[in-house]
Amino acid sequence: MSEPFYLPTVLATLLSLVAVKAGRWAAVAAVLSMFLFVAQANYSATLASLPYLGEVRVSVTPDKLPFVLTSVVLGLIVTVYAERYLQHLKAERWYYAVQSLYVLSFVYIIIFENLIFVFLALELSIITSFLLIWYFGYGDRRRVGLLYFIWAQIGSILFLIGIAMSGTYLAADFKAAGTAALMVLVGLLVKMGTAGVHFWLPYAHAEAPTPLSALLSPVHVGLMAYWLWRLRDGAGWPLETLYLYGLATAVYGSLLVFRESDIKRALADSTIANMGLLVAAAAVPKPELSYLATAMLFVGHAFAKAAGFMLAGIYIVGLHTRDLDQLRWDTRVLALGVLSFVALSGVFGINLLGKAMVAVGVPQALAAAVLLITALFSTALYSFYLLHKIYKGGQAEVPTDGGMYLSALAAAAAPFILLVAVLAI
Repeated sequence: MSEPFYLPTVLATLLSLVAVKAGRWAAVAAVLSMFLFVAQANYSATLASLPYLGEVRVSVTPDKLPFVLTSVVLGLIVTVYAERYLQHLKAERWYYAVQSLYVLSFVYIIIFENLIFVFLALELSIITSFLLIWYFGYGDRRRVGLLYFIWAQIGSILFLIGIAMSGTYLAADFKAAGTAALMVLVGLLVKMGTAGVHFWLPYAHAEAPTPLSALLSPVHVGLMAYWLWRLRDGAGWPLETLYLYGLATAVYGSLLVFRESDIKRALADSTIANMGLLVAAAAVPKPELSYLATAMLFVGHAFAKAAGFMLAGIYIVGLHTRDLDQLRWDTRVLALGVLSFVALSGVFGINLLGKAMVAVGVPQALAAAVLLITALFSTALYSFYLLHKIYKGGQAEVPTDGGMYLSALAAAAAPFILLVAVLAI
């Protein structure tokens, strides 16, 4: 039973090709067709059996749904948002085609069960995002594009070599030890941009065209947390050490935000902090608690961070600035900022539940408790610091395109709606 894979794959690919000429609405249709991947919940199919690589298996199981649905919904929101922004950039219509294929790569990263094919999906995500940075980015975009491409490849290749050394390509059977387990772990951490391997992330996420930033920063890197959680038992990674490393990354990334004068750079640094929280979540000892923490933090961060970048895009188009000291607010923009940064802080919204579950998993040691408190506090503090910077700029009219605003508002409201939905279950 492979129709749930082939039908949306063919539709999404063909419509993406149509988008080369037709632009946004073909891209919207392409992303809409990706909902067919989850139309039949809880299915598994073997697409082929290849020599040396084994079964090419895909599955959509309940644990994958938050990751797939968040990717596709945000892909749709960002595609609607992008029109006015791309007019501002004077970007050609083929931008939409490449972005649609980028969203498709997110789905593949999660639904493939053969880890070699997860690597291939990662390659599709790298190539498509690299093209968009190279042709439509800001500043020294080609140097930044190459920096991004090289680091993304380092992460993917380490992941691939680790999987190959393990000799177990199906995720359900994955077993690795020693160098193989270490390479898979380091590969995923490089791709997440955690402390020590983060140098590329602020450049790439800040200088990417803003609609791409709204997908690259929260979704692309965040999806690696799913594979950290999924492979952790088979790899036998030291979970307590990984948990503490995640918290340390959260503190470090939060501190980086305060050095920035550019709103996109600040949001990119905050991604480092949130990847730290996701690493800690994926390392919580109890598997079910770890999964819930990982899924809730991923979903909450994805919507809140995308809204933050979309707000930055409104400033770029409306006020022609990214400088935090030059930002202004009117009632509508301030409302969007409050929703975005309160959700990002994790003091309310579904992120709050994710943070609480990370806290429940803290090791029984005073130093770990102190680090946890610092991580939770610092990841909230920088959000209110950024909101204060906007408010401090003073009230003034901010020219805002209706489509951009409503798209950003939908993303900003999602963490709160999801919290209510979860509590109502």
